Amino acid sequence: MQNIYNIATSQPEFKKIEVSSVLFSEYKCLEERSVFKAWSHLNFFVYVIQGKKKWRTLENSYMVHANEALFVKKGANIIHKFFDVQFCALMIFIPDDFIKDLIAEKPKIALGQKRVESDSVIPLKLDKTLSTYFSSLYAYFFNEEKPSPHLMEIKFKELLVNLLSLPINPKIGSYFMDVAQREKPSVEYIMESNFIHNLSLKEFAELTCRSLSTFKRDFKNRYGTSPGRWLTEKRLQHAERLLETTDQKIYEVAFECGFESPSHFTRVFKKKQGTSPLQYKER
Repeated sequence: MQNIYNIATSQPEFKKIEVSSVLFSEYKCLEERSVFKAWSHLNFFVYVIQGKKKWRTLENSYMVHANEALFVKKGANIIHKFFDVQFCALMIFIPDDFIKDLIAEKPKIALGQKRVESDSVIPLKLDKTLSTYFSSLYAYFFNEEKPSPHLMEIKFKELLVNLLSLPINPKIGSYFMDVAQREKPSVEYIMESNFIHNLSLKEFAELTCRSLSTFKRDFKNRYGTSPGRWLTEKRLQHAERLLETTDQKIYEVAFECGFESPSHFTRVFKKKQGTSPLQYKER
């Protein structure tokens, strides 16, 4: 599974501006498949310039078109690509520490933020002011002279303050407050949101901002078992639900649930159920 941040930083044809720990990057989807999985160890904004894409989480789907925006929490998602128009977007990668520093620098924006449950993808409601901000940030890529890092940092902080100050996007304000108040991301939240994706234990540890050994220890304290055993059981439970409630083919279920391959899925499923996924589905 590819890391979107690594794609954005490694493609020389993508225009990029890096300010402190925040990366502003033009992004054009190079993936040839119509459905694929991708992850990022950083949170990111997506403002679509051209085309459309669909982000899928464990339970929901979010279509985003030109002049629309999403906020994607760090982790993995299933992404649908459409080939009628080339996809182009402004992506802004933002680490947890930048969010914490912003809240500490401007504590007044934390006042009045209510705790609101949110998915791992948050569609943003854009008024005229926010749309203008995203467009103006993208325009900096095409200036003959690079903008000063100080100016870009001010512009981005202004965007975040506007997002947090306006009542039309309460979910992102709640998420930012949660990030600011936690020393590290919750192991439980990261695992429950991402178990259907074939991430390595090292990548899961990175999402929780822990070393691999600390991640395994904290995981054992929370769940009383190893990450590998827990992931297999959770994926099998999810697979059973998909087999019972959808018309998806076996290879689609294997992909949806994070198994390495359909053959691996079939072998593990049969070991638990005593029957193959196809026989289970037909029964």
